[in-house]
Amino acid sequence: MNPIKLKIDFDIVKKEFPFLWPSFFNMGSCFAENQSLKFNDFGFSINSNPFGIFYNPISIELILRRILTEKFYTPNDFLSLDGYFSLEHHGSYSYDTLNNAIEESNLILTKTKNHLKRIEVCVITLGSSLVYKHENKIVANCHRLPTQDFEQVQLTHQQVLNSIASITDCFKSLNKNIHIVFTVSPVRHLRSGVIENSRSKAILISALHDFIESKESINTSYFPAYEIFMDELRDYRFSKEDFVHPTKQAQDYIWDRFCDTYFSGDTKTIISSVEKYLNYKNHRPSKIELYQKQLNDMKQQLLKTYPFLKL
Repeated sequence: MNPIKLKIDFDIVKKEFPFLWPSFFNMGSCFAENQSLKFNDFGFSINSNPFGIFYNPISIELILRRILTEKFYTPNDFLSLDGYFSLEHHGSYSYDTLNNAIEESNLILTKTKNHLKRIEVCVITLGSSLVYKHENKIVANCHRLPTQDFEQVQLTHQQVLNSIASITDCFKSLNKNIHIVFTVSPVRHLRSGVIENSRSKAILISALHDFIESKESINTSYFPAYEIFMDELRDYRFSKEDFVHPTKQAQDYIWDRFCDTYFSGDTKTIISSVEKYLNYKNHRPSKIELYQKQLNDMKQQLLKTYPFLKL
């Protein structure tokens, strides 16, 4: 008898990075943040969302344009409500004074530009093509301002396609050898509606494929995180209680698929070595002193063998 098949599996074409241990820059949705923790845990050099979580491609494009051109922040870029903030940034970025808001934001901008000149791989995770407008400008976050101050708009396929091209141009202008991985977040934005969410994701996916299949997409690829979650992991047991966010098991599965797609055999061997260290690190010891010594010995041996690890 043939075994019963209980899920869909699909192949992802390997696209190995030409680096043993690449440095990463992640930008985009909350799923990008989750995956950034993986890179960090395994000792990769990783910089993630310097201005917080972004969901739509236009907001990512605008902040990258500002970084590229060094368009420094001025008082006109900030609003105040229990602190000073910019609608270009995530809601977690709020400052006590206007001067702090300007100085800190410009410092982040400068540091990010310098960092982007050196990184080897950028992972952009798009969450939605539904955007919010405030005074006819697309914003990254609503910062708890009154709902009536905003208008929700669905971007067109062409708008998303143009934005993706512009995002790529920004990265290539700063670092022509950078490898860019685009992906769509598996987190569904159901507050906007089930149908609206499906349309939003479909426009993102369609525009991404159109761009990557064009001649302009050198060293640019698409990783199907959304498709893995929706098809390979097509079961609500892989969703948290909100039926929206992937569980840790699902996140780990997508991470493994990413490793199989982009990392060489040598890189995966190093990851396996680090994983043994991490598993022991999460162990609950009965003898603390012995455990700490063994853990430190494991770490030092890893760093001796692989001095590029950021553990």
